[in-house]
Amino acid sequence: MKNYLPDYSWRYEAKCKGVDTEIFFPPRDKALYKPIADSAKAICLGRDGEDECPVRRECLLDAIDTNEAHGIWGGLSHRERNALVRRWQRLEDSELTLEEYVWSL
Repeated sequence: MKNYLPDYSWRYEAKCKGVDTEIFFPPRDKALYKPIADSAKAICLGRDGEDECPVRRECLLDAIDTNEAHGIWGGLSHRERNALVRRWQRLEDSELTLEEYVWSL
């Protein structure tokens, strides 16, 4: 029987590889959430003085595909990922798949 596990080899190229993952799971405390989440997003989006993560879109799509409820993935929080999916769903006359839509961002 063949094993059909997803290919996560893209993770080896992640810019956050080796970074303490706690930064990507900010606490729910409103005073602490934003600065920690912003730091995590900066790593993903290249707002930290370095390039954007080369596998940001793969990370984002994986979090959407698995309905990851916690953390910053691909530079977006759970709420932001849900909003992105809703924007894609509202596209009229578009034949873009969700994957194509994410890659077009």
